[in-house]
Amino acid sequence: MDHPIASPVERARRSFFQQGLAPAGLRGEIAQSWQRCRQQALPPQGARRQDGLESAALNALREANGLLLRLAQPELDGLGEQVVDRRGIVLLSDADGVILNAAGCPGFLPKAEQVALLPGMAWGERDRGTNAIGTALALGAAVQVNGGEHYLASNGGISCSAAPIFAPNGRLAGALNISSDARAHDAHALGLVRLAARQIEHRWLARPASEHWLVRFHLNHALLGSPREGVLVFADEVLVEANSCALAWLGLAWADLGRARFGQLFDGELQPADGLRTRLGRRGQHFHLHITPPASQAPTARQTPKADAAARPSVALQRAVKVLNADIPVLLQGETGVGKEVFARALHAASRRGRGPFVAVNCAAIPEALIESELFGYEEGAFTGARRKGMTGKLREADGGVLFLDEVGDMPAAMQARLLRALQQREVTPLGGGRTQAVDFALVCATHRDLAAMTAAGEFRADLFYRLQDYPVRLPPLRERDDLPLLIDEIWDELGAARRGVRLGGPLRAALLAYSWPGNARQLHSALRTMLALADDGAELGIENLPAGCRAEAATLSPTLAAGRDDLIEQTLARCQGNVSRAAVELGVARSTVYRRLRGGGR
Repeated sequence: MDHPIASPVERARRSFFQQGLAPAGLRGEIAQSWQRCRQQALPPQGARRQDGLESAALNALREANGLLLRLAQPELDGLGEQVVDRRGIVLLSDADGVILNAAGCPGFLPKAEQVALLPGMAWGERDRGTNAIGTALALGAAVQVNGGEHYLASNGGISCSAAPIFAPNGRLAGALNISSDARAHDAHALGLVRLAARQIEHRWLARPASEHWLVRFHLNHALLGSPREGVLVFADEVLVEANSCALAWLGLAWADLGRARFGQLFDGELQPADGLRTRLGRRGQHFHLHITPPASQAPTARQTPKADAAARPSVALQRAVKVLNADIPVLLQGETGVGKEVFARALHAASRRGRGPFVAVNCAAIPEALIESELFGYEEGAFTGARRKGMTGKLREADGGVLFLDEVGDMPAAMQARLLRALQQREVTPLGGGRTQAVDFALVCATHRDLAAMTAAGEFRADLFYRLQDYPVRLPPLRERDDLPLLIDEIWDELGAARRGVRLGGPLRAALLAYSWPGNARQLHSALRTMLALADDGAELGIENLPAGCRAEAATLSPTLAAGRDDLIEQTLARCQGNVSRAAVELGVARSTVYRRLRGGGR
């Protein structure tokens, strides 16, 4: 007989595992997963021991999933910052559920280690039973698994939320997961990973596809270019790639790739369109479309979707493109989070090497023992644990394109000498010998450190420094940028706030403009995304809606902002050159409020 105060999950566990009955009282997807696990003869009280991948095997798996890792890194960073306060961890897995990378709260790591939530460990359903990563991959849909809903009793102390990530061709590529202590269950985690997975899929399709037609569409013209838009790729008239948003808008499934034709989805012909025209979709909706033809049919330079609001064309970017096109290295300098990789990707896209690969290497994230093989590759049998067919290496992968060395100031001294030699000779010799191969790539480096001071202190090779510093570009921190109001609005629009009717109230907007943003653009993006994820539709947000990390400083700013509202309005008007409408938009107030202030009246 069930104990009267037992929870529905506890009663379901007893009836299912002890009595062999159906797990009544559970959500459908959890109950079905338990049934699948039983069919696989997975014991609930201590699964067979699962060993993680050794370092060389994990590196090989990461290499095989290199594109997924690069596309997902911004979401890992952003979500990692958000879950620190919630004592959680963010995980990225491959299509089999093997964890590739992790970010988040160091305080949760001991708990994660207890249940093997670590890179190299397999979390498919067949390995760990019902869990967010494995069940999301099995269902092809986002899922949350809390405490005792896990099939294995040993996982009952954690709460997990995961969303699958699909490649543009419909292939299941992996899953993004947030895990935390079950006692600190976050009801909003599922929405966060679902949105982040959608952004990864959108970024995947934003890569150049010069031989095909690219169709971007949305009901709201302002949201074209945002992660909420639908994206379709056509070979001639046949649909060959898509994102999840597009399939949902049009009522399609992945199985429709290779079969559906443009004329079946929209009225009219497949021809260039700038988004100002609307097309009738198969369900009767009127969509705004932006259609980019293949490069062979485009009379002008290739268009690329907006990658980030912080990467808008600028004088600095235009000058850097000229330098990079002359094969002169570009050195990006700036604080963490200012958008150095975003700038580097925009630089690559706008350069003459835009059709070649963009290969990014974070020199601070690779263990010193592995960075040489990562950059230069190795031959079969070069060392114990080497891959059977060797590895190409990032320098050879970048041939014909751009090599981006992030945090180059953290590169080991011995590696600096070998990199300098490769830059001078334009050739690479993999570890273990083998044939020397010529390479041709443009180089972009980035660092938040003072390389000149490091060189003077003997911490960085002088000859390499003088090779890299021909054209330095300083990216200013957010607190120094004069386009912050515009940047806030662009990110807010990209996140789809207008579709849900969520607005930034005047006091909140003033606090956002006055906040110091130590995490720069990355922190701003994370803060806006978190506020939107937690907001009710149609809400006007205030300072109380700021994430906890920003709220303390905002509380000290609030009295100052209230007392100095006249000064803030005057400063905004001056920046807007007297344009009342624009100033009102930046301040988040009605135009009448600004006019009253101009006349010297009160509120």
